[in-house]
Amino acid sequence: MFLTALKLLPPDSNAHALIPWHRVISAKGSISSRGPGTVGARRQRDALVHEGVEVVERAGEFRVDLGRFGWFPSVGEVAGMQEEEAEAEAEG
Repeated sequence: MFLTALKLLPPDSNAHALIPWHRVISAKGSISSRGPGTVGARRQRDALVHEGVEVVERAGEFRVDLGRFGWFPSVGEVAGMQEEEAEAEAEG
């Protein structure tokens, strides 16, 4: 299971499209509240927990241990993802 901060991905890449929305959290490991009265943070927590990610609640905030569940890709790894995506598009 991997989570990522989008700032680590090249801005000119399509790699952002490969990251499922519920796996995107803040660089501090917190899930954004999305404003008062919304259920988006709980939906995101539920999706992460379903995939085996431990999410803790502290002071009304959902947090993930990035040391355990974080993904910090190398430039080469992201480039490989882009190549795989381009090949799949060419085939399909």
